[in-house]
Formats: sequence, C-alpha cells, structure tokens
Amino acid sequence: MPLPADFYWTTRSASLPTDPLTVIACEGVWVVALTQRVDDDSWVATLDRHRDGLSGPGGSCRRCSSYEQGRAGAELWEARHEARLREEVAKIAAYRSAVRANRLAKLHILPPFGWE
Repeated sequence: MPLPADFYWTTRSASLPTDPLTVIACEGVWVVALTQRVDDDSWVATLDRHRDGLSGPGGSCRRCSSYEQGRAGAELWEARHEARLREEVAKIAAYRSAVRANRLAKLHILPPFGWE
C-alpha cells in the first residue's frame, strides 16, 4: 500500500543509508518507528512517535510478526490516522519554524504536546 503524499519511509539515521526503512515521517517528523528487539529479534512498531518529541516514544507499541507485516500494519495505521497526523505535524512544523526564526520565541511559545 503506498503512503499518502508527504509521508515517506526512511531510515532511522541519514548516516546509515543501507539500514532497512523503519520510519514513516512527514516533513521530517517521525510518526511511526519500527525497531527490532535484541533479545528475540522480533519487530515492534511505535505509533504516534512524534507526540513525545525527541526524547522517546510517545504512543503505543505493537508487536509485529515480521518486518514486512510491521511495515504493512504501520501503513494501514497511518492511512487511518492521516488527517490527525497532518494536523499534529503542522503544529510541530509551525513551532519549529517560529523557534528557527527567533530563538527567544522558545521562551514564550508553548511547544506542541508539552515536549522539547
């Protein structure tokens, strides 16, 4: 299933371009992240990843039966929540833009979802 416009799969780091595509992002904001557990090599999808900023997962986690199933499930979840995700990403982008324009604005503008 293809992702809607503006949403895309990417790696967890630009410095690891050969890693599997494990992040769904929009405007550089991670909304879903797949991670592989080290204890049993199973995959876990973290949904609403953007809600807790850069400090960690913000939403619920779902175990995946495989990497491929995790990707398929993440795409279905993103399609169901597309409108809400777009609104939330727009809030984050507006906040980041305001802070980029004037670093002192960070003192007076409340960050979205209480993070940063």
